[in-house]
Amino acid sequence: MRKSLTIFLFAILLLPAPVQAGVTVMIPNQGVLGGFMIDLTDFSNNSTTVSVGGDMTEVQVVEVYTATWCQNCVYSEHALMDALENESATVLVHHRFIGESEDPFGTQAGDERWIDLYGETSAEEASGLERAAPTVVFDGHRFVAGSAPQGESLESDYAGMFADKHEYRSWGLESDFTWTGDNSTGVLTWKMDIHPDEPDRMSWVHRLMIVENSSYFPDGGNGLEHYDDIVRAVIDLDATLQDDGREWGGEQEITLPAAYDGDDLSLVVIHEWKQTPPIDEPEPESDEGLLPGFLAPLGLIALGAAALTRRD
Repeated sequence: MRKSLTIFLFAILLLPAPVQAGVTVMIPNQGVLGGFMIDLTDFSNNSTTVSVGGDMTEVQVVEVYTATWCQNCVYSEHALMDALENESATVLVHHRFIGESEDPFGTQAGDERWIDLYGETSAEEASGLERAAPTVVFDGHRFVAGSAPQGESLESDYAGMFADKHEYRSWGLESDFTWTGDNSTGVLTWKMDIHPDEPDRMSWVHRLMIVENSSYFPDGGNGLEHYDDIVRAVIDLDATLQDDGREWGGEQEITLPAAYDGDDLSLVVIHEWKQTPPIDEPEPESDEGLLPGFLAPLGLIALGAAALTRRD
């Protein structure tokens, strides 16, 4: 009986649980830019060419981590949508995948990316978990896990986090991409400016997010049924330095995943940056108390002679 109870309690501990509260954490030396979107909903099977892009200060990327069983995620996401109602934002909703049995929307690549960018902050600074539902991240830089408001309301918390933009928005970087294809396959051509004011020690990762605009899933435990802005695939983009030396870019053939239901996929290109902090230079060893270099051998000889004299 005792053994059975132990196994039962252990199983309960392994079940996913929503995060109830959290504090805003600033993640240093990283961020996410981009967010321009091409909606393929009205594309037919005939190949079409469409382009989008511009100054990346115009759009802010807001990422959400959620699950269909997470009840307080519904409250969090409704508050977020209210806060962003009149703002220029691209919302990317990532669903839990690793170890998941109740949510049909997540991906392995999506969870791995989330852990790489936000897992350490989530586990050590916020929730104790690498992937906590609900979590909202603004610009890849301002992170909060949980649904308990820190101020007057969760909506006002999110509005304040959105307004508190990272200093990289003064860099004036531009991004654009072109899709030549239909709503199942095509060629993505993209580029991103390298601005002269870009700080040193920067590294970039460029990705294509395949987003399903809305899906109907009535079997979720949170009762939401309709789920929006779902990231259905995360594709790394091969980047090369362009001829002018001031742009990253590339061209890649892409096969789109099937939508969960309907035919409402969109394409979003994002640019993730990390800045390596400067390495502290080691302090030079002090010469105090040491013989000058050219006297060191003479000092050793003198010590040896003294030792022989004492022995005699």
